[in-house]
Amino acid sequence: MDQLRQALGLNGQRIICAAGGGGKTSLLFRLAEEYRSEGNKVLLATTTKMALPEEYGALDRTAEEIIAQMDRDGFVVAGTTWEGIKMSELPPGIYRQVSERADIVLLEVDGSKRLPMKMPREGEPVMPEHYDFLVTVLGLSGLGQPLEQVCHRWELAEESFGWKGDRKVSPQDAARLLAAGYDSFWKKTTGCIFLNQADRSGEAAAREVAEALSDFSCVWGSLAQRWYHTL
Repeated sequence: MDQLRQALGLNGQRIICAAGGGGKTSLLFRLAEEYRSEGNKVLLATTTKMALPEEYGALDRTAEEIIAQMDRDGFVVAGTTWEGIKMSELPPGIYRQVSERADIVLLEVDGSKRLPMKMPREGEPVMPEHYDFLVTVLGLSGLGQPLEQVCHRWELAEESFGWKGDRKVSPQDAARLLAAGYDSFWKKTTGCIFLNQADRSGEAAAREVAEALSDFSCVWGSLAQRWYHTL
């Protein structure tokens, strides 16, 4: 498949969240591109913190200003500037007004410090009160690498599994990290797992991770090269 929305199984959902590591922001921007090309008005925001937008940004603006930009461009990345280096969440009242005017709302709900994998702590991801779909992302580039170099909050995996920081992450380890951190969300919401960077790991390794997660809807592929497969 070359359409991300089709691969993820999105069909009519309006508020879509992305958690995990290894390509959340890229995934949301790719979805925004697809939805916008069909004439939708798209809001991209966060419940935590994310990189400052390079384009389509509307930071520290009123709801009216954000809506006007979204109406004009079909897409807006909106939030509040945090310490001049990150974008944080919109104030609740502004988010409510803008999201009501958007056809599609895309939310980054997790941080991973640009690492391909993550073991979330209690309270992560930061889910909004209302949403329709959760995509949990993992970067396959972390396979075969030392846990401490590729996993955000790897110390939590050490506590949970007894793994050392120099442990080389196997496909089974990657699946275990995902399940330990996010399966409580998967069991109560509609969504899927997206294994990114299969162009770097090889499809055989991607399939191994997907097969270890066979109880859940799983997609693998490459955001960089725009191809996707389902198990």
